[in-house]
Amino acid sequence: MKTTMELTESQRLNRAKWQQAADWFRQLGEQNWQKNEPTWGLWSRSDDELELLPMDLQGQHCLDVGCGTGYILKWMTDRGATAVGLEPTDNQIETAVQLSKRHQTEISLVQGFGEKLPFASQTFDFAISEYGAALWADPYQWIPEVSRVLKPNGILVIYTDHMVSFMTDNGLDEPDGKWTETLQRSYFDAYRTKWSEDGSDGVEYHLTPGEWISLFRKSGFVIDALFELPAPADATSPFSFASADWAREWPAEQVWKVHKERR
Repeated sequence: MKTTMELTESQRLNRAKWQQAADWFRQLGEQNWQKNEPTWGLWSRSDDELELLPMDLQGQHCLDVGCGTGYILKWMTDRGATAVGLEPTDNQIETAVQLSKRHQTEISLVQGFGEKLPFASQTFDFAISEYGAALWADPYQWIPEVSRVLKPNGILVIYTDHMVSFMTDNGLDEPDGKWTETLQRSYFDAYRTKWSEDGSDGVEYHLTPGEWISLFRKSGFVIDALFELPAPADATSPFSFASADWAREWPAEQVWKVHKERR
C-alpha cells in the first residue's frame, strides 16, 4: 500500500539516502529475520535485559514506524501480533516483502512517513521505532501522530542514539567516522542536523531529554522509563563508528518507554 503526499526537504533527502543504503542493510536484515528472539541497537542487545517487546501480543495491533527490512514485524508476529510496518523507501520495502515470504510470515507494509501516519485514530495497541522515525522523522510531527493512532494505554518504545554520542561524533563518513572524547557541536542546536551540505547523508533529528519529556507530555504520554545504555561487556557491532570501548564510558544509545494516557 502506498500513500501520496508532498515531501519536505528532509523526507526527500532521507528517502534518497535509504534507497542507496538499502543494499548494505539487506544483509543485516536477513540476519535479524533469522532470530527467534529480539535484539536491539548497535550491539544487538538481548531483549531479556530491556523487555521492550511484550512477550504476549496475541490479538494486539502493532506498528513499527520506519520498519526498514521488517525484522521487528517478524518478532511481533511470532508473539501473536497483527504487525504493520510503515516505511518510506522502495528498496527497503522490497527487501521486507522478500524476507517475509521466505520466512512465511504475514505482515502488512505501508509506504509513508512518520510525520503523517495513514491510519485511523486509536488503531494500535503498541508502537515502536528503532532508529527509524526515532532518528529520521521530525519528532514534533511524528510523536503526536503516534499518540493519535494509539489506543488509550497503548505503548510506545523509542530506541535511538544518545545526545552524548551525537555531540562527540566527528561527523566524518565511514570508515573515518567515530565518537571522540571532545564536544564537536552544540547541545542546544541539535534538533535538525545535516551531516553534509548537499544532504546526501540525510537529515537527523535529536532532542535533549527535557525536550523529549515536554513533547511526550504535550502529546498525551506518560513516561515509564528512560534507559541510557552503555555497550555490553562482549559488544561487537557491524558499524565501524561504533566503538565499544568508547561506549562503556559514555552512553551511545537511549530508550524511552511511554504509554498513552487514558483520558
